[in-house]
Amino acid sequence: MDLYYNILSPPSRAILLLGEALQLKFNLISLDVHRKDYVNPAFKKINPQHTVPTLVVDGVAICEPGAILIYLAEQYAPAGTTYYPPDPLRRAIVNQRLLFECGTLYKCIFVYYSPVVLERATPVETDRQKLIEAVAVLDGILQHSAFVAGDCLTVADYSLVCTVSMLVVLKFELSPYAAVRRWYERCKEVIAGYTDLTQRAVTMFQKWMEQENSKG
Repeated sequence: MDLYYNILSPPSRAILLLGEALQLKFNLISLDVHRKDYVNPAFKKINPQHTVPTLVVDGVAICEPGAILIYLAEQYAPAGTTYYPPDPLRRAIVNQRLLFECGTLYKCIFVYYSPVVLERATPVETDRQKLIEAVAVLDGILQHSAFVAGDCLTVADYSLVCTVSMLVVLKFELSPYAAVRRWYERCKEVIAGYTDLTQRAVTMFQKWMEQENSKG
């Protein structure tokens, strides 16, 4: 399996972490944002969306991170594990959390922080409020369960914890969200390789920011 990824991409890290949990061996192909590898014709032929992560299995490309996580769990998770539970209702909850991550939380983070980080623009208050509302929704979800889709770790936790790690790196104030903070610490403990991979990403992000700032 070829995995096109970038370690700075939270969805890419979610795939790498689930792959580690399932003891999978990917053929890793890192795409460099600075070189704009993701828009080269060869990659766009594989994935017209030219996004990472992209998983290629037997010549078939799977492009959305939620779809990749579900495929890996369905195909490789041992029987009896909870990564993607067999019960249709529980799966629906996992699916909902994955859709919330990509359609709401990740989008709010991207919209608010991208102009600030990449263009040094003035933060937009309405975008900040939307982000606050999204984090509050996640906090509400976690009020009565250990993980985002119940009391067992699922692929939705892999997806969301990597996205929330962006907020930590960007110094978003999480102190009002006790349930999110408890869950985040719990995921750090139970997801193998999380701390090491996240630290590598943070170090690379800091170096990238230093390079950007040096441009004046």
